[in-house]
Amino acid sequence: MKKIICMFLTLLLLVCIVGCSQTKDSDIHVVQDYSEEYEVSPYGSEEALDTLDDLKISMSAEKDLDLKHLSFLIENTSDKEYRYSPNYFEIETEQSGTWYQLEQLDDPSKSNEKDCFIKPNERLTLEIDVKSFYGELPAGHYRLIKQFAFFESERDWDYDTYNLSCEFTIR
Repeated sequence: MKKIICMFLTLLLLVCIVGCSQTKDSDIHVVQDYSEEYEVSPYGSEEALDTLDDLKISMSAEKDLDLKHLSFLIENTSDKEYRYSPNYFEIETEQSGTWYQLEQLDDPSKSNEKDCFIKPNERLTLEIDVKSFYGELPAGHYRLIKQFAFFESERDWDYDTYNLSCEFTIR
């Protein structure tokens, strides 16, 4: 009877150890084929991307990427003022020349944030917390999609939206 109880406890201990080690390694979800899990990006085909010559977004520094504080530089060289939401963005990944939209863990549009403005001839830095909305990203080639709006007439809600992108690589 003692042998059976001892074997049962040993088996239970092994199951716990194996289970704990699996949850530790499963933080990063590595996808072999993005086409099986994610939608193909509409940007560049159905929706225009990077159509403004006078409003650009780029990485501030690509060394030592910290997904909690990715830093982007927005530069407005026009005479127009653009609006954007600081927390709303999309991340896409490229595989075999095709871009796929990653799914967000949390919806940034739920926060009741106010629009931010980038004034004419202004440069500003935007820090984005990718990890909170997408989790840990595996090594690969990605792009950030950020939407900006230009209001012709605020009173009539007459505005145009523009999608800008910035590519980056996680090694």
